Amino acid sequence: MKFNDLAWAAVCFYYRSAGDRRYCAIMKDSDFLSRLRCMPQALSVKEFEEKAIDGFINMENYDLLVSHQLAEKILKKIIDLQLETFAMMGTSLLECNLNDRQIIEAITLTYTELRAYGLWITGASKIAHLLNDRLFPLLNPALARYFNITDDKTSIRNWLFRIQNDMQEVNAEFQAERLEGSLEQYLSNRLGYTAEGCEKSLVKFIDEYYWLKYADCLTIPPRWAPGLIPSPNTQIR
Repeated sequence: MKFNDLAWAAVCFYYRSAGDRRYCAIMKDSDFLSRLRCMPQALSVKEFEEKAIDGFINMENYDLLVSHQLAEKILKKIIDLQLETFAMMGTSLLECNLNDRQIIEAITLTYTELRAYGLWITGASKIAHLLNDRLFPLLNPALARYFNITDDKTSIRNWLFRIQNDMQEVNAEFQAERLEGSLEQYLSNRLGYTAEGCEKSLVKFIDEYYWLKYADCLTIPPRWAPGLIPSPNTQIR
């Protein structure tokens, strides 16, 4: 993956998502994320439901699942997964060894366990992403179909390898250009996310590229981009 392609996707997705306000709202809630990641048992079911389920996942037919105590069961599952998620707290997909059996099993276990109680792989990926936005990629139904992702560990592992390869390629190009900061800092600053209190991860920017290219089937970068048209009063020298 080329840096220019990723940057174009980030710009296009910014407008497609109207500034990605829904995502940024929860990612800049550092207090909630800290408690979710480090002490989930301290969260109330009501707060988890309002912020993680209603505020972020935006599930269809969610009302049908309220009687099944969906939020309470997912929160309990997160508490049960603390051993795995704590072990991966400082792990990023960019740098982790996906050939390490313990790492890949912990990642796939997190995805598959969160799928319980009517939460499909796309919703599970969003909850996992909240637990570590630098490690767990997001999914939507179209991407899950495109990459043929199921509960099968092999399909998840192959998908993670694909993303990691793209991340390493684009990061290497960025580093070679000797631009300021990290790649995610650079894009977050340029697009105004940092000013809003939300620094997106490289995992999220890759997801945006995948969303546009493989789910929306759009050309990235665009086939044509307009240049600046001189005003009538501009003097041409």
